[in-house]
Amino acid sequence: MNERLRKRKKLLIDTLSIQSSSGKEHDMIAYITDFCKINVPTAEVVVDNNNIYITKGDTEFYPCIVSHTDTVHNIHKYYKVFNDDGCIFAFNAQTGKQVGVGGDDKVGIWIALEMLLSQENIKCAFFHSEEIGCIGSSQANMKWFNDVGYCFQADRRGNTDFVNSISGKLYSKAFKKAIAPILKEYGYKEASGSMTDVLQLSENSVGVCVANMSCGYWEPHSDEEIVEFDDANNCLDMVVSLVHRLGCNKYGFQYENRYKALRSYNDWYGANSSYGGYGNYGYETQEVIVDADTGGEACYYCGNSDLSESSFGDDFRFCEKCSSDVYMGDFYEQKNPNQIEIEYEDDEVDYNNSWSSVKEDVSDNYDDKSKDPKSLKKILSVKETKDWVYSSYNDNPIKTI
Repeated sequence: MNERLRKRKKLLIDTLSIQSSSGKEHDMIAYITDFCKINVPTAEVVVDNNNIYITKGDTEFYPCIVSHTDTVHNIHKYYKVFNDDGCIFAFNAQTGKQVGVGGDDKVGIWIALEMLLSQENIKCAFFHSEEIGCIGSSQANMKWFNDVGYCFQADRRGNTDFVNSISGKLYSKAFKKAIAPILKEYGYKEASGSMTDVLQLSENSVGVCVANMSCGYWEPHSDEEIVEFDDANNCLDMVVSLVHRLGCNKYGFQYENRYKALRSYNDWYGANSSYGGYGNYGYETQEVIVDADTGGEACYYCGNSDLSESSFGDDFRFCEKCSSDVYMGDFYEQKNPNQIEIEYEDDEVDYNNSWSSVKEDVSDNYDDKSKDPKSLKKILSVKETKDWVYSSYNDNPIKTI
């Protein structure tokens, strides 16, 4: 493996080694802000309402990469990441059982960090609490996006989908024509998708073309989740090529939700609704529409009524039309989005003016001593305690203060 790929894989593993779940994202926020202070010192980094906004360079319009800082997985005290010939996964070293590695959306974070390293002019936004209803992006500072020319997000399982539609088209015909050769070169095809931050930005009237894409994680939202480095790296190479093709230009587009009239509070959640209680996104998280009279089910995102069994369990349905696992009910007791706060160990953390609050060594969460998964149980039985230190992208140990 050449040095460039070695560094990319190391940064991906470091990023996957930081644990975060919805509302408990302080370590990931600190990791991202510290990474930029060390490796992209010329970039402007602002943390506002638990969202991170980073600007590098000086141009009229910026390419923009967005991702989210939360995962659906629990925080494990003895969490370790393993790499088996490019297949990256995680174990709980206390129980000896596999746990989700958080590729959704730590791979997206990794791609954004790599773009900050390689591009002269780029903006990146990292939103909190996407998994419980795009809370962070629903509260985004939209003025920050005034000089953004287009937005990409890597927040989809697999390795071939380039999402051009989520309840409505996400980008223009001109944009489609410009990117078509790049998609073909990297083995991607256009597909419909489900709710994520770029859709929320479109609904916030960002006014530019946006897209989501597969980025190499598999079996998301489960303990069997893995990340394939080759797939993730292919996605990163594609994003680089797309930005080079599109340049620092503005690709304007006004998103129109085809189901907007049906998504009003009264139509979907009111007393006279004929459906099973779907509220405004961000307040409720049900993604399967149920007709109260007939019991018929339909995918909220694309309207498909031919839903099948999902590998995620009885609470989910799989929609083949938009390749989404849509779920039946709420897994989180959500507050009003304007009232959600991240849980911090300290009373207050100011990431704009302070150093990291990461409480563990990334290396504590990663072990590449074995390429043979059969010997993992022996390795995982060894627990170590180290100082609260982690390595930067350039292999420099950084102590927290």
